[in-house]
Amino acid sequence: MSEQILEHLFDSPVKVKIYKLFLRNSGRYFSLPEIAKKTQSNSRVVKRQVKGLLSVSFLRQKKVKTSRKKGIKGGMYYSVNTQFDFFNELNKLILKSSPTSKEKMLRKILKLGRIKMALISGVFLNTENSRVDLFLVGDDINERKLKKFLGDMEAEVGREIAYAALTSKEFDYRFHMFDRFVRDILEKPHEKMINKIKFID
Repeated sequence: MSEQILEHLFDSPVKVKIYKLFLRNSGRYFSLPEIAKKTQSNSRVVKRQVKGLLSVSFLRQKKVKTSRKKGIKGGMYYSVNTQFDFFNELNKLILKSSPTSKEKMLRKILKLGRIKMALISGVFLNTENSRVDLFLVGDDINERKLKKFLGDMEAEVGREIAYAALTSKEFDYRFHMFDRFVRDILEKPHEKMINKIKFID
């Protein structure tokens, strides 16, 4: 039985995205359309992978009734099974590995606008209690490109990215006014991918 489980665990990059989605959202239930949207994956591929993960008990399912009052669409929903034989090992392996390629992130960030600083924390460094996962300072940031970038990163990481973006002028003002939000970001564990601001080490 354990050999069959191992064969199912790592046979697709889509499956790795599904692992991240469920392990970073333990306790939450998702429908097949939601899983496909959040992982930016083909719905038929997702359906096949979910079926395989159900067969080895990584996922559990429940049928939900439609509730217009609560805004719930009826159908089958899925959640991670925390009693899965390899849950703890898989959780450590998936969540402690690098969520995404930093080189790929950097290339995309540079295309967003005139970026003066890009700082990552939280989910990207597997640290807790961070104010944001991504902090950008720059000018002429393209909102459409930023939204697309965040969507791509969320599909890779497995959860919503907490971010903040300030113009150079806004950052300069808030930094020198000892803004608590900005100071928290800079004082807590982080990594600067880009830093062109002279008064920031």
